[in-house]
This record gives sequence, C-alpha cells and structure tokens, in this order.
Amino acid sequence: MTFRARGLVALSLGGLAAGCAVGNGSGSASGDMFQYGCIYTPTDAAGVELPRAYNLAPVYFAGEPFEDLSVTGLHTNEIRIRMQNNGLSIQYADTLYFDVVNSYEVGRCLRGRIDNNQPDWKVTETLPDGTQTWWCDWSGTAFADGGADGGAPLDGGASMTASAPRIHLTPYTDVRSSFAALSTCGITNVTAIAMDGWVQFQYFGAAEQPDKSPDQREAVPNNFVIQYGDRMRAQFHVVLGDQIEVTSKQMNLPPPRASEISGTLDGYFDFNLERGRSAQNFP
Repeated sequence: MTFRARGLVALSLGGLAAGCAVGNGSGSASGDMFQYGCIYTPTDAAGVELPRAYNLAPVYFAGEPFEDLSVTGLHTNEIRIRMQNNGLSIQYADTLYFDVVNSYEVGRCLRGRIDNNQPDWKVTETLPDGTQTWWCDWSGTAFADGGADGGAPLDGGASMTASAPRIHLTPYTDVRSSFAALSTCGITNVTAIAMDGWVQFQYFGAAEQPDKSPDQREAVPNNFVIQYGDRMRAQFHVVLGDQIEVTSKQMNLPPPRASEISGTLDGYFDFNLERGRSAQNFP
C-alpha cells in the first residue's frame, strides 16, 4: 500500500512540563534481549550467547501520522510512534516503534462504547493461518500472560472491568511493534518484530470518554485522527522475535534458521503530539 505523509510530527509532554520542545516526553522500556553477534551479548561456559538485561532509557519521543491513498475512498489514518535512547537519526539510535495501522479501530477500542448490549469495537482479529485471536480486551485478563489467549473471558473482553483496554500486539493486526538497537549493536543491523504482547492506551487523542457510561458513549467517527496537542499515554508488554518467524508463519513453513534476535520489553510512554522538523524522516 502506498502512503503519503499527512504531517510529520514530534511528540512531547506539552502542558505537563514547562514548554513544548520537540522530542520531550516521559517513558521507559526494559527487559531481557538476545541479539546474535552483538558485542554486548554475554555467553555461557560453552560460548553460547545468552539474553542480557537491557534498558532503552528513552529520552526522545516522536511520531509520524499518515493517511493512505486508497482509491476506494475509505482512507485509513495511521501513526508510527517511536521511543529512542537519543535524539539522533534513527540509524544512530536504539528505537522501539509502535505502528498504529488503523487509528479508527484503536479509537473504537479505547472508546469502549456498548451498543444494544454489544461491544462497538473489534473484539477479535484473524491471523494468517485462519485462526482467531482476541484483539481489544476490556477485561484486563486476555493478555495478562503476555498475549496468550487462555485467560480470555467468555464475553470476548466486553465485561469492562479494566480501567482501559489492552490491545493484542501481533505482526499481522492493527497495532504492531518493532525494535532496532542501532546505537548499542549497529554492527548486526537486525530488527526485532513484536510476535506477541499488548499495549494499553490510557490516552489516544480524543478517543476516550470516561465521563460517560459505556452505553451512553458516542460512536467514533470514521475519519478519526490524532490531532496536534493530543495526549498519548500507554503501558506495554512487547514479546519480540525475528522477522524470519513472521515470514515462516505467513508461508506456513518451518523457520529455515534460528532466530537472530528475541526478547521482551516492558514500559510506558506519555507525551503530547507536537509538530517538529526533527521528527521528519522525509523532509
């Protein structure tokens, strides 16, 4: 699919601190990571490389909204969020990405509207092998173990017991994540893909309506977008794997080699959407 940049923006914690500088924000991302050939990767007594404790320690937050050029007239508004360990170009930074492929669907999930006693959001998604997975869960239980569906409630997560919904991260659905450690381990130049996990938005622009009961909330408009100045905050648990795993599952074939990168990252981000040239990949 071909996209054009609707406006390239930076995300900052405007209004929550003095001034609104491009790239400002707060957040964290840490866990255990394995990256084959990385000079910082520890080994066991036999020389086998092991996962190591990793802390992104993000100091720069940026985002890019896009609108697709679909000839059908049904345009999908997207946004790519990134957290970096420095403010340099992405080829010189460790970066954790969150790709919102369809802002409208995320908005519906976070709105949590009940219509005729049914959830007015996408509860499940279809994976490449034809199986269904829970996608937007308001019960707070479906992805408690990092994405596995065993704890999902019988009502598909519509019980509304959590303060905000969890969205299932997969490589194939409407919210995706990836990670590249190009400053810490640029010699290998490998990107990890979120195979599993969740992201839980507390704020996603103007999507939430916590002041209204679920059956009184308004429907999210089809042209829902994130506006400049909107606050975005989320917690996350990201289970990372190799792109070779994604391709193998799509082709229904066993992986031809062992994974070169894997791990988990947990944390949060909190910032406002602001304009800024330093967030532009295509000036």
